[in-house]
Amino acid sequence: MALSLMLGQAGFTPDRIHTTAKVTIEQKSGGFQISHIHLETEAIVPGISEDKFHAQAEAAKRDCPVSRALAGTQITLATHLSRS
Repeated sequence: MALSLMLGQAGFTPDRIHTTAKVTIEQKSGGFQISHIHLETEAIVPGISEDKFHAQAEAAKRDCPVSRALAGTQITLATHLSRS
């Protein structure tokens, strides 16, 4: 949702955004914890360049309320901009 909002604020209207999250949970002393989240985002956004899309997605990842809540967790992102 943060990515859609940021794209809209930048003047782009996405046709489609699809994100998956792969979560790694490890046992540490005292229990289990989420140690890593890898996000993969694929989108159709007319008129945007690959670089601009990636920058918007990185900013959304950084500023998203969920990312902020999980500030101690490593979060990585791969983006793919589709044209159809």
